[in-house]
Amino acid sequence: MSSSRPWRRLTVAGTALALLSTAACAGSGGQSEPAAQVAKKDRYGGTLNIGLSADPGGVDSAVVNQVWRTAARALADSLVFYNPRTKQVEPWLATSWTVSDDARVYSFELRDDVTFHDGTRLTAQVVKANLESLDRPGIHSSAKTVVQGISTIETPSEHRITVRFAEPNAAFLTSLSRAYVGIVSEKTARLPVAERQKWLDGSGPYYLEEYVPNQRIVLKKRKDYDWAPAYFDHEGPAYLDKVVYKIIPEDSVRNGAVIGGDELQFVYWVNAKYLPQLKAAGLTISRTLNPATGTELPLNTSSRFLKDVRVRQALQVGTDRDEFVKIDSGGVDQPATGPLSKDNPYYSDQSALLAYDPRKATSLLEQAGWTKVGSDGIRVDAKGRRLSLRAPEDDAGWQVLQDQWKKLGVELVLDPPLAAEANEKLLSGAYDIAYWYASTPDPDVLRANYGKATGSNRSFIADDDATGGELDRLLQEQNQTIDKEKRQQLVDRASRILVEKAYEIPVSNDVDIWASSPRLHDIQPVGLDQYLINAWLAKK
Repeated sequence: MSSSRPWRRLTVAGTALALLSTAACAGSGGQSEPAAQVAKKDRYGGTLNIGLSADPGGVDSAVVNQVWRTAARALADSLVFYNPRTKQVEPWLATSWTVSDDARVYSFELRDDVTFHDGTRLTAQVVKANLESLDRPGIHSSAKTVVQGISTIETPSEHRITVRFAEPNAAFLTSLSRAYVGIVSEKTARLPVAERQKWLDGSGPYYLEEYVPNQRIVLKKRKDYDWAPAYFDHEGPAYLDKVVYKIIPEDSVRNGAVIGGDELQFVYWVNAKYLPQLKAAGLTISRTLNPATGTELPLNTSSRFLKDVRVRQALQVGTDRDEFVKIDSGGVDQPATGPLSKDNPYYSDQSALLAYDPRKATSLLEQAGWTKVGSDGIRVDAKGRRLSLRAPEDDAGWQVLQDQWKKLGVELVLDPPLAAEANEKLLSGAYDIAYWYASTPDPDVLRANYGKATGSNRSFIADDDATGGELDRLLQEQNQTIDKEKRQQLVDRASRILVEKAYEIPVSNDVDIWASSPRLHDIQPVGLDQYLINAWLAKK
């Protein structure tokens, strides 16, 4: 699977780096004191224009990756809401629920006043159709993973639904809060996947008025909307009349448009090197931390050189994460301190195992038999084989790793596959080092990536790897445990093994950067999702 976040290609001058600490300090939902005094009744109206660097590939986030954090979140609501402050799941389309002690049975009571954009009503049967629709070819893996393992779905009444799993699934509730599990009308749920990519009827505060690929996505306000999560303290419809996502590939054009303030009032995924320019122009700069992982590199333990844990550990401690984030993101991202982000409710601090130590890295390589260094600076073993590893990307971040590891005597060949072949090659083990990215605020992302019994086993852990077997046991067990304290203990142990044995290399936790006109207020992030229910534009 490719990352759902584009790698940022930049080289930031020292003066620009010095400015970043002040440029990226604004709060994500904050507003000035005069704006806060504007009465809610005076916030209605207007069109918000948002600049995107590329077409997301569709409007249904169950089908395409990129749209889940932008337009899709305004089109379709979820059964439950993840509160980023309390890190708890709260009601949304479901008013209440029960979970069995063994995390196999989930029962939900639904609101009885919700309608979709096509006028049909939310019922248990509609939710059942939604969940069933996600387990079919063409639905991207994040959505499909949520429903895998469901044995039965029962609808005992019009607004009650019970989901039963064959095996415990402690992550199910949090996963249901994601935009790619947003509830759509039954008609949309039953559409062929290719059609869902072009159109959907959801229950969100906006409906899709128009989607012109590579040009724009136009959303229009639903005047009858009145079921926003309590977190937003918002009754009734959204403030904005319309939201237009404009596809503008060129950074300079997008930046100029938002600085002018007429064509655009908001840009997403700002390249860090432009922050000083945008800040100087008076724009509001805000940022939000990924609540799951970030840039993490699964190591293929079946490859001939990485079978040796000492080589993997050498790469782990031979990675300078501070330097990586300075170059890759202009210092905006955070160096990883464990497999999970600090904003994950089950964050596990493994920073002691991730300290940059090139001397230790060299010692580990020599212990593994890589004592000779060739004329090109790359280590060779007793058989004359060069310590050369292959990776599937070639950009600023990977080039930093390439340079750092070359100083250790390790060659990193950057060999991106064709886009159409990327998923197959990454999952086939064709590379020594791969990449992955997750954004769900739950520790089960680790099982999804590295689990063997269930999961992708992206590190290709062998059956005879005893430590890998223990890791898999812990990853499976944490998803069978409802008790938070016990689950945290399991996650801590699994996180330590992942890092200590270098089944993966956590590199950085990514931070999304937003830039907006000072007229725009209260676009609110929840994780990396973009919520528009409270967004409003001050009058010129």
